[in-house]
Amino acid sequence: MLLRHFQKSCLFFGFFWFCLNFFLSCSLFGAKNIVQVFQEALESDPLLSRESYLFNGSQAGVSLARAALGPSLSVNAAAGEGSLIDVNINSFSLSTGTSFEFYTVLLTQPVFDGQKLSALKAAKYQQQAQGSAVQYHKQQLILRVVQAYFGVLQAEANERVAESELELYEEILKQTEAFLKTGKGDVVAVKEAKARYDISQSNLITAKNAVNIAKAILERITHKPATELVDVVEISPMNPTPNEIESWVNMAMANQPLIKQAKALLDASYAQVEKNKREHWPVLSFVGASSQLAVNAVPVNLQVAAGFLTLSLPLYDGQIDQRIKQSQAQAKATSETLRNTSDQAKLDTEEAFLNLQSSVLQLKSAKTALDSSQTSYEATKKGYEIGTRSIVDLLTVISDLSNAKRNYYNALYNHIVSRAQLKAAVGILSQEDIIAFNSILKK
Repeated sequence: MLLRHFQKSCLFFGFFWFCLNFFLSCSLFGAKNIVQVFQEALESDPLLSRESYLFNGSQAGVSLARAALGPSLSVNAAAGEGSLIDVNINSFSLSTGTSFEFYTVLLTQPVFDGQKLSALKAAKYQQQAQGSAVQYHKQQLILRVVQAYFGVLQAEANERVAESELELYEEILKQTEAFLKTGKGDVVAVKEAKARYDISQSNLITAKNAVNIAKAILERITHKPATELVDVVEISPMNPTPNEIESWVNMAMANQPLIKQAKALLDASYAQVEKNKREHWPVLSFVGASSQLAVNAVPVNLQVAAGFLTLSLPLYDGQIDQRIKQSQAQAKATSETLRNTSDQAKLDTEEAFLNLQSSVLQLKSAKTALDSSQTSYEATKKGYEIGTRSIVDLLTVISDLSNAKRNYYNALYNHIVSRAQLKAAVGILSQEDIIAFNSILKK
């Protein structure tokens, strides 16, 4: 079953990289799209690499537990001096200092060992748990790439807004200063324009810092310099599909890798309890042995070959009962971890669902507000030019327009990220979603 799963994964991975190369060839020259960024992250992410190594270790753990049920072969040899007591061969007594040589070859095959069977079961559950951990970190990497990629675009959009706002305030400041020199202006207008200009300069510095921070976050994920990124086209907001929170919660309970991991760890803890209980069970093994004893004082060369069944039954060991109690307590603790993980997954899914719904309304209202602010700015600018509107009116609508632009860009990129957050909360975020996000970028 596990082999078929990895075969399917390999087929999908090949398809994904085919699509990847296609999008790379179609991307804008000099600008990276999100598929390229994800490729860089996939190749260099230490968290996913660590979990993959741990998964390889869990596979080795299964092989180790399975090998314990197979045969073992050992060779023992010894040579030295000693004494034989009360041995008389043809009236010849062996004295102290007699040399001996001894070897034995021992083959052991467990016939029935309940502990080792339970250990194999526990190792398989540990492997399943680690496989779910790998799946979770893959999804988290996709989410981190999406958040970082659109985080950079959002910061850059806000920087452009700040630059545009500064240019408008600078233009008005120059106008008011020129009017003041010709006697047509007033000091209040100049001071008001200068104050808005200074604030705008501060906003631009803050926006530039935000861009640098966003790029640093992206570089932390890809371990490559953050270059120009391909921006998004204008999109229409989309509600969750299906638009029912219960459906998404049910999907989370069935697909969230953290829940799968917790369930597998619980099964492993039960298998450990079973293993400890089976320490009271008898162990049946087949043993084959070949031995030889040579004594150099007399021509004695004793060779023995035998095959027999051994039965081992522990009569009393106080540690066994304590190990059972310990493993039972750990199993109960793991059960509570599963309950907590399920509760958290449900909460995360509900929160992500509601955030996505809210982001749809926010994007729509932000677009309406932006159109309204743009119209108001143009009307006020014309009114200021013909003298029907004051400088304060113009400065105010410029500020309103800048805020509307910021709100729109924030709503736009938050809505895109919210789509990924909902899928990640449910546990169905995949590399196909990277291709889907790439499709909304400019070609």
